[in-house]
Amino acid sequence: MKILQVGLGNNPGGMEAFVMNYFRELSRQGVSFDFVSMYGTIAYEKEILELGGRVFYVPNIKKDYFGYIKAFRKLLSQEKYHSHNASAPGIVRKLMDGMNRPRIKHYVNEKFACSEKAGRWLFGDKAFERGEVTLVANAIETDKYGFSESNRRKIREKLGISGDALVVGHVGRFQVQKNHEAILRIFHEIQRKEPAARLCLIGDGELKEQIQEQAKKAGVLDKIIFTGVCQDVERYLSAMDVFLFPSLFEGLPFTLLEAQANGLPCVISDQITGEAVLSRENVTMISLAESPEKWAKAVFKMKEAGRIEREEAARRLAEAGFDIHKEGQKLMLLYGR
Repeated sequence: MKILQVGLGNNPGGMEAFVMNYFRELSRQGVSFDFVSMYGTIAYEKEILELGGRVFYVPNIKKDYFGYIKAFRKLLSQEKYHSHNASAPGIVRKLMDGMNRPRIKHYVNEKFACSEKAGRWLFGDKAFERGEVTLVANAIETDKYGFSESNRRKIREKLGISGDALVVGHVGRFQVQKNHEAILRIFHEIQRKEPAARLCLIGDGELKEQIQEQAKKAGVLDKIIFTGVCQDVERYLSAMDVFLFPSLFEGLPFTLLEAQANGLPCVISDQITGEAVLSRENVTMISLAESPEKWAKAVFKMKEAGRIEREEAARRLAEAGFDIHKEGQKLMLLYGR
């Protein structure tokens, strides 16, 4: 069986992680994934090729729309695929959403969504309530993200973090949605009460330099670790003490699931779907309208609560339907029907 993946970018974001999680699982069961890329490279390209996938390059739709259509049609005429459409970038995506979303339910033979919110948005409330939408979770490899004392020690040593200093972490692209400005304000309050604390920001993006400049003006730049894009996020999660995630809006974020799989206590915004919260025991949800001081207090409180044990974190993830092995079997059945 061959599946065509369309819309992935050249940076390893949430959609790319979602597809790769399923690719790793399903490739063991004889499923082949091919990828269409509009860029000079595609995220995880080396691993894609190692797993037997193929990458087909087409013109960038923003620069050569008709060239993109021609190349894409040629590919479809040569191959026979199931398809998994991810997204298209920027203004093109907005135009396509506006024109195609009301029509898409009339042309698909299967309706998949990663959450109830996403399913209702794409296919409509009536289709969802009639049971026409099948939820396929943004599942992850539970074992991979489990806490490791060895990784904690090695990464903290690599980053120059001394002793048991508090490390607040965040994983996400430097863009408006992720609300890095709020992260800086919250961390500034944390620093006032615990000068040895460090902030670890994993990711890259268009706002990175702006955030670095703001951190410099706030006098906390030397207390922040900018790692860039990491292929081994799970190792850095083990080095953190609290995961901070004040996003302005989210669907069902992978990074929050990964943090919970690691057992990390999390402080998140109330704009994140409740489906992403495995337990309120180690996740505190706060309104974005609240002050940085209140957010900082929550960080300290969650730090004292500590991590959830590795086995318990894995159990909760599986019970909530986010274990890639179980969801992979489910997706195989859906592809085959």
